[in-house]
Amino acid sequence: MSLVSHLYFGQLGEWCEDRMTGSLAMAQRVAEATRGTEKVRPAGRVTRRHWSQTDRAFSIRMSSLVQPAPPYSALYGLVRVGLVSRDWAHRQAGLYPTHIHLKETDRSHALDLRPTVSGWLDLESEHSVQRYLRSDGSPLYGSFTDVSVEPMLSDLFNRIRAYFGMHAPLGQVGAEKGLVRLCWLLAKLEYIFRNEVTNDPVYRMFSDGKPTVEQLYAAADEASVNELVELVRLLHSSGSLNEMRTLAGNPPLGRPWGIARPVFNSYWADHDLLIGGQDGTTLVDVNSVSKTNNSTRSRRWIWRLLCCAWLDSEDAYRIRNVAMYFSRYGSLVTWPVEELALELFEGEDPEDTRHEFLGLVQQLREEDRRARPREA
Repeated sequence: MSLVSHLYFGQLGEWCEDRMTGSLAMAQRVAEATRGTEKVRPAGRVTRRHWSQTDRAFSIRMSSLVQPAPPYSALYGLVRVGLVSRDWAHRQAGLYPTHIHLKETDRSHALDLRPTVSGWLDLESEHSVQRYLRSDGSPLYGSFTDVSVEPMLSDLFNRIRAYFGMHAPLGQVGAEKGLVRLCWLLAKLEYIFRNEVTNDPVYRMFSDGKPTVEQLYAAADEASVNELVELVRLLHSSGSLNEMRTLAGNPPLGRPWGIARPVFNSYWADHDLLIGGQDGTTLVDVNSVSKTNNSTRSRRWIWRLLCCAWLDSEDAYRIRNVAMYFSRYGSLVTWPVEELALELFEGEDPEDTRHEFLGLVQQLREEDRRARPREA
């Protein structure tokens, strides 16, 4: 189980509910931050899956504004279902600007390496992509028996890297219609990583045959593309992009603003992005929900942010603030970590409560390891 699963369905959520007695007041502040603000809506009636797909796609676009990193979860997804080999995924990750200057020995497992503020986090021993494969390299969870689409997918990812390199300047709005279409596709591959997807249209394109790059590029419907473009425009017009630039320390043109898709506790948890550098970062939750007045959901968003900040026990990411960006409202809500902890625990010593939290995490992780199924 991941951090999110434990927060939503497990003992950790119960602990947060019991101990973070100031959660309701903080959730009300979230609702107040967006109250009375016009929001970006879908063009028409949409399914529940549309909301989560838009959220993933916009999060990927936001990540690309901060750092030119591999789409880690999308690559994991392709390996998980057996469409590509582990080595193919490592090679693709090693071609991204963040990873391309790694030593050859490190690039051979590039997908398991994640940049931090001051170095690298190696997931190979704890949560390698190998976790989704049997010892012979075949997928544990996938239904595809060969990797014959690898050449087509290599062409696709080469084009994605080239397009982002030319049309997605760091920290700036770019050629958004093409960019968000690619983000939508990457979000579908990310969905494949985290879900059972036999009924998903993009998955069926592979199960029914061998799609072309052009067919995959055209998979996003125009209404979804236009909606994502509007979200990017609002990021700029609302002033939130400039707020994030300030949080990043006003980096010069072309310099990364932070870290895309940071992971915590050996990939037990991950989040959308970090903005900043050696002097301190802000952990940002990119959220594309339509309503922010559901206190149960809002409390869990806040808990997750604080939990991720506290999981960085070695201070690899220098997290000093946390934030939520509500993309449909163009609203950025930010808290210093220490102040948030004091508010949530209503004045209790943050170090004591963090120590208690980390002890519970260690217990839950040990239970998860014992319950993990062995290879068939």
